[in-house]
Amino acid sequence: MLSWAFKEWDVAITALLRGDTVLLLRKGGIREQQGQFTVAAHQALLLPTFEHQDATVLKPAYQPLIVDPAATNSSDIVCFHGWAEITQVMAVPSAAAAMALLPYLIWNQRFIEERLRWQPDRPLYGLLLRAYRMAIPLTLPRHAGYRGCRSWVELGQMVEGDASTPAMTEAVYQSQVEAILAAVS
Repeated sequence: MLSWAFKEWDVAITALLRGDTVLLLRKGGIREQQGQFTVAAHQALLLPTFEHQDATVLKPAYQPLIVDPAATNSSDIVCFHGWAEITQVMAVPSAAAAMALLPYLIWNQRFIEERLRWQPDRPLYGLLLRAYRMAIPLTLPRHAGYRGCRSWVELGQMVEGDASTPAMTEAVYQSQVEAILAAVS
C-alpha cells in the first residue's frame, strides 16, 4: 500500500518506467522541511511534474520526451503510471563523484553543474529506485498539495501498487546499482 507520491520531472519518470535509469539526483525543493532533502517513504507513487522540465539539461535521447506543461496542468486529474521503491540513498560527496554518475543519468553535464551551483551548502544525494509500471494507470483528483517545490506529497489515502511489473529484472537492477556505487566510490 502506498500513501506518498514522489515528485519528479515527467521525462525522468518515463525513463525510470522504461528501465532506462535507476538513478535520480536530489538536493531538495525550496519548500522542503529545513531546506534539505529527506526520504519521506521508501515506496511511493511517481508523480509527474512538467513545469521546470528543460530540454537543454537532458541528454539528446530524452529531449523529445518533454511534454508541453499547458497540455497537462489544466486537468483536474493526475495520472500515475507507476511507483518506485527507493532502495538506497547515497551522498554524492564531490563534483568528481557527481560527474562519474553521468553515464547512469538522463541528464547531461550542464544539469550536474547547475545542481552543484544551486545552494552549494546543501548536500547532493543520489537515489537508487526500483521502478514498477502499473498495469492500469491510477487516476486521482489533483489537489493543491501537489503544487510547490517539494519532493514529497502525502496522498491522504492508501492506494494499491499490486498490479504492476518491474521496469527491469532484479538481476539487471542489481547490476546497475553495483555499477553506480562503484562509480562514486
